[in-house]
Amino acid sequence: MVKFTVKSNPQGQYYFPKEVRAELGAELDLICNARAAIVFSKDTPLEVILKSMDLIAQDLRQRIDFQKQMECQTA
Repeated sequence: MVKFTVKSNPQGQYYFPKEVRAELGAELDLICNARAAIVFSKDTPLEVILKSMDLIAQDLRQRIDFQKQMECQTA
């Protein structure tokens, strides 16, 4: 999986990288809470989104494990 950093411009607009726009399309839906958001192609079945979220959660767990390993090595 690839991690992108998305920054807002002075007007508060976000611009996704070209690769993300090409993959997700022109119309997106967004579900968010106070700390995170899920961005997905409009009309994507919810079951597909949940499966994708599971894969992303696995990736995040691996990144957490890697961070912990790196912290142990530097301690």
